Parts: sequence; C-alpha cells; structure tokens
Amino acid sequence: MTEVIFVETSARRMEMRACEIAEENYVQGKRVQIIAVDQEQAQRLDDLLWTFKPDSFVPHGLWSGSPDEPEEPVVIATGKEALKGMDSLLMMGFGDVDLVRQFSHVFHLVVTDNQERLDSSRGYWTLLKDAGFSLRHQSR
Repeated sequence: MTEVIFVETSARRMEMRACEIAEENYVQGKRVQIIAVDQEQAQRLDDLLWTFKPDSFVPHGLWSGSPDEPEEPVVIATGKEALKGMDSLLMMGFGDVDLVRQFSHVFHLVVTDNQERLDSSRGYWTLLKDAGFSLRHQSR
C-alpha cells in the first residue's frame, strides 16, 4: 500500500526540503522521481541537488522523456506520469490518485506560510484519505 507523507515546510525552504527528502530516500536505496511544477523549478532543483550540502552527493538528472528506465536514482521531471523503476515520488505540486498509487512512498510538501497552498494541501489530504491511502504528517 502506498504511504503518503505530508511534510511541512515554508515557501522559502520548499526546494531545499525537497533536496533533503531526495537525499534521505537515495541513502535508503530508493529511487526517487521528483515532479517539479515547471521547467524553471526543475532546473533550480537540478542545480540545488549539487550544492545544497557540501558533503552530499545525490546522483540525479533531468528527465529527457525517454521511454526507457532512467539510469539515475533521482530524476526530476515536469510531466505527471510515473517513470519506470521509481520507488518514491516527491511532488512539488499535486498529483492525481492514479499517479500516487504507482509508488510505495509519496511525499507532498505542505507550504505552511502560503494560505492558498495550505488550503490546497488540506483538500489534497482529504482526497487521498477518501481514496484509502495511508497518510502521515511530518512537521519537520
């Protein structure tokens, strides 16, 4: 069963927190798909994954659109379709129920200092709960 983890963060730390989550999953041996909201955010995440910690190395890449399974253990995409061979999904936005079902672990970032985003995350919690997912909240 898919476990969905709602992780609180601030708008300022959102992309940094995404890198931390990607690193934690990579260290655990999981393959991670990150879905950025747009190409600009994807590029920022790509750059940040190289620099967010001086002693960290998270092998990753931007998704090229190939039908093959990605070689990198962490892949940043903008499309909302599951890539082959990925264990965890990290959503910078929102994904539909069918997408969420395709992963063992899904991380959704709850931006607590943006009321519109916070309200959307609350609605997303209800949607996924009603769909039968195992949900967990993480304040840090």
